[in-house]
Formats: sequence, C-alpha cells, structure tokens
Amino acid sequence: MHTTKRLVLLLFMMAMLSLTVSVYAQTNPTPTPDPTANILWPPPVYVLRDSFTVYGSVSLPNMTSWFIEFRPYTTDPNVRADEGWLPVTLPSRTPVQNSVLGVWDTTLAEDGIYSLRLNITISGNSRRFHTVEPIRIENEAPLFGAPAVPTLAALPTLLPTPTAFSTTPQATSKVDANVRSGDGTNFPIVSKLPTGTTVPIIGISSLGTGWYLIVLPSGGQGWVAPSVVDVTGNFALVPRVNPPPPPVTPTPIPTATPASSINLVAGNFRFDPGSPNCAQTFNIYLDVANFGTAASPGGFITIQDFRRADGVQQGNTVGAFPIINPGQTVNVGPIPLTISTYYNEEHRLLMVVDGNNAIFESNESDNAREAIYVLNKASCP
Repeated sequence: MHTTKRLVLLLFMMAMLSLTVSVYAQTNPTPTPDPTANILWPPPVYVLRDSFTVYGSVSLPNMTSWFIEFRPYTTDPNVRADEGWLPVTLPSRTPVQNSVLGVWDTTLAEDGIYSLRLNITISGNSRRFHTVEPIRIENEAPLFGAPAVPTLAALPTLLPTPTAFSTTPQATSKVDANVRSGDGTNFPIVSKLPTGTTVPIIGISSLGTGWYLIVLPSGGQGWVAPSVVDVTGNFALVPRVNPPPPPVTPTPIPTATPASSINLVAGNFRFDPGSPNCAQTFNIYLDVANFGTAASPGGFITIQDFRRADGVQQGNTVGAFPIINPGQTVNVGPIPLTISTYYNEEHRLLMVVDGNNAIFESNESDNAREAIYVLNKASCP
C-alpha cells in the first residue's frame, strides 16, 4: 500500500516537472547564440551535479581575457547585474571555438538554482557577457529516489542535442592563410593554408601573441595568426612554445615599455566568523584600492592557507574584484574557504591581489596581505 502511494506521488512530481519545463520553454525561447561568445552546454533549465564540463565558444576580436562565473538565480530588480558573482574558472586569453570552456565543481556550491555567465574583457576595459539561466545544482539525492539529472530522452522537446565536441586542438583556415616561420607578420612565409583546411595545433606562442604552431598537410610545421583560423578542441594541455627570434631588420626601432598608471593595493581584511573553525566554511573580506591614475580592469584575488609550522599548503580559494577607478577602494567578499587540517595550530593566510599577474602595475610590492590565525577544533575529531 505504501509503495503504491509513493509511486503515485513520484509520478505526480515528474508530471509537474515536465509541465514546468514546458511552460518555461514556451515563455523563454532560447535566443540564437553569438557564435563568437557563448555557452553552448549546459542549456537553460538543466540539472547539474558533481564536476560538470562547460562547452562553448569565446573568440571575440581584441579580447584580453575571459572566465566563467556563477551566482544564485534571482529576478529581484534591486540586485545589481555585477553583484554576487563567484568565479568558476581562472582567467584565460586563449580563444575557444565549440569546445571545452572549463569544468565546474558543483559540489562547492549548495544545491539550488543558479545563473552561469561567460565574462569577457575587451581592449579598453569594455565587457561582453553571455548568461545561461536558470540551471539547477542537485548533488543531494532527491525525494523518493527520483532521477536527479534529466536526460535527452526524458525531455525531448526542451533539451537540444549538443554538438559532438572534439577535444583535439585543431585550426581551420577562414581564408587562404599565410603560414610563417615565426609568430608574427615580420617572419617570412613558408607555406599557404587554403580556405577550409583543418590542421592539428601542437603549440601556442609563449610570448603571448596568440599565434598557433601547426602541422601542415605536408608534414612540415609553421605558425598561423589567430585572426585567420577558427580553433576547436581542449587547449588545457597544449604547450607554450618559444618561437624563433625575429628576423633582423636593417633599421630596428626600439620601443619603450609604457609606464603603468595602475597601482592596486591590498588593504584591510576580516573573517566571518572572526575565529575560523575546523571543517567549517568561513568568509574572507578584503579591501582593494587603486592608488594609480587610471582605472584598473577587474581581476582575481588568490588566497592560500599554510600550516605555519612547516609552510605546507592546507587549502586555497579565489575571489573576483570589479573595475576599480583611481582613488577608489572596494570591499571584496565574501570569499569562502574551508580548512579541515591541523586544528589548534597557527595557520598563515596569504591574500594576493591580481595573483595571476594579469594587470600591469607600476608597483607590485603592495598587492599582498598576510594573516596569522589559530584554527579552532570545533567539531573535528
């Protein structure tokens, strides 16, 4: 008798889920994504769990960096568009076309409904975004063992079949492209890549030019500019390759490194709760000021926790700060961190503004703050 009741209730819940999904699909039609800046997978109204691979494209002209971020889904008009976002990935400068953007460890967030956003910085500090919402994180088993993640078979009218993403790094020429001996137009042409030709990518210039080292159909190697090819695949393991030295010109023109007018400074900080407990998440708040004369683009704060006795790292986290104008100070947080080792001992917390050195500054010596605290035992065995 009880089994029959539970089955009827389960069927009723599944019918309500299908109705909700159908209504959302009819009232929120999916717009045609920008082929140069989008999240293709997951789609809206999708359920995620564990480590989830995010697919899409990001290859805008003149982009300087990009990353993925998330926040709890909200329709409150009083919540600012730039408020409450937390990073999923570290910033990257590598273009991606119909391939892996990153992996989201959803176990670090509470179960609930969220927005997922692609955040792109363009030269001149302008921003582009692509947001997917709502999506649900569901790592806890649902009531009565109902399926946690909908499948394509379960929702055939809502969820599109994803493109068969290739993980092999490849370049396809958009034009009859010149292949050169180095990573710049000042290098001689060694071959041509006809329009539509696809070749494997075996390296990216270590100088940050964005040029790709490819293998030609003839078996030789050469360099192509990112502007003349579309790229696909997972670039996480593609090595940075030192290109050959540039050819000598008759009258080399020396260039001076421009002086930076940005100076980010790590300021006051606090913990919430003020005395961290073992195996319990505490939040970190850090003031970041710009003592320079030009606006700083947004960036990241890297935080590392070390056991003070031996200097061995016990944990780490990352927080994101927005654009900071000259003379402005912003309070960044909450940045969550959980430490579960070496309670009743001193820990050293190192907080570094722009820890990945993505922003060129006039002074890098004032970007770090350090805190010493004792981790309470709390409920740890």
